Amino acid sequence: MAEEFDFEQALKTALDEKVSWFNSNVMVNMLDNYRILYSASNNVMGLLLQKGLITADPYKLDKKISDVVVPEDGEYSESDRAKVLGVRLSDYERVLDFLCNYFKFSVENFTLPRIKKLIGLNNCFQWGAMAANNNHPNTKGLTDLITNIRQGSDSMAISSINGSISAASRAIVEINAALKESSDLQREIYKMEVRSHVISHGGFSWKKGDSIPDAVAQIKKLFPSTMGRQPFYPELIEEIAQESIGSASIQKQQDLLNRLKVVQQTREKKRVRLDTKVLILDAVRNLAGMAPQLEVVIYKLRDNSALVQDQSNTPWEKFKKAFRKAFGLKPPVIEYTVPIVDAMTKTSRNEKVNFSKSVSEITKRMNFYGALSSRESPSYQKMEAQSEAEIYSFLTKQLSECQQLLILLLAYDKFFKNEVQGPNKSKVKGLTMETTSIKNTMVKTNQRKAEYAAYVEEQNQMKRLGIVDEE
Repeated sequence: MAEEFDFEQALKTALDEKVSWFNSNVMVNMLDNYRILYSASNNVMGLLLQKGLITADPYKLDKKISDVVVPEDGEYSESDRAKVLGVRLSDYERVLDFLCNYFKFSVENFTLPRIKKLIGLNNCFQWGAMAANNNHPNTKGLTDLITNIRQGSDSMAISSINGSISAASRAIVEINAALKESSDLQREIYKMEVRSHVISHGGFSWKKGDSIPDAVAQIKKLFPSTMGRQPFYPELIEEIAQESIGSASIQKQQDLLNRLKVVQQTREKKRVRLDTKVLILDAVRNLAGMAPQLEVVIYKLRDNSALVQDQSNTPWEKFKKAFRKAFGLKPPVIEYTVPIVDAMTKTSRNEKVNFSKSVSEITKRMNFYGALSSRESPSYQKMEAQSEAEIYSFLTKQLSECQQLLILLLAYDKFFKNEVQGPNKSKVKGLTMETTSIKNTMVKTNQRKAEYAAYVEEQNQMKRLGIVDEE
């Protein structure tokens, strides 16, 4: 009995530690990946709507959601494809929005039935299998629509679609791996509950010589009165019996504790000389992570601006537009007065900004950062040819400019949400997801920049002390 008690105590301790680690690591990473998936799929849907390849769901605002719901995935006629996929993508987006903004990512919330729903949601559109021969109705239909864009001449749309699908595919792989881990953990939590409620019940006892089928039958008999409406999983109940009786039980107990053990990865510090130029260039290349987000920002800004222009399209404005078109005159500069919040003082001031110039500058930055992702690009090779001091100065300047850009994007986001009124208000595309991703990229880039500076300073100090690193 002492050995059984010791195992159950060790099991409970191991589970508590595993759950705590899971909540602070796996769940946080899974939420980040769902946010990437949400942003990527939202971008794809926006482009399809913009190109007229799908129709918007007219009942979107009437649909309420309070839990994970898997969108429809049945067959549909070719003539209904634009309408059907428009609704299904909208439903898919709503569930992802719910997950990213309202759902608590914790072990407690990731029950086995909900994990099953999430797996169904992840398979609703198979981002990693966008092929013409895919028999999955939603994926095949989406692939056909995306092919229409790829065969067109809009290079920015093609680049955006490809980047979004790639990001969504990577995110799904990470999410599914985390869900598999979550499922395994939930199975052990379920088994622990059975041990606590059923096996600890006065009506149950392990008898010497009991067979595993007899033990399972005994648990099944007590299950309804001790576990309430919890589902009965025969295979998990059998695992409990195998871990408790029989010649292999001790080994199975040890295997289980080993699986639940949280391994803190520690590495022995070795003083090995690093190539400092590689470190600072790696920080520069990290800026490339902003390119896909900036691309989404550009589309959203343009769409939001069109909504503002549309609501101020009075008969007089229509006349002036027709007059300019007739005489070949340039359209007037679009300027907006947006609320700029000072990052230091947190005070707000209204500032008039040139919208067209803003979009043009963001586009240039997007293209430049995108080019840095490839070591073969002229932009990267030019950067590589510079001295470390020049690269460091360039990186400092870029981070400063990105901070100002972030302030401007937040101002645009607030401006458009307040400015657009009437039926078009629901069509305003928020920038929260993109600004959060941009900020995270800036933080990571700044961390790598700081790591470079700290390492260089350490090397300089060691040189002054006459200490030389191992080669």
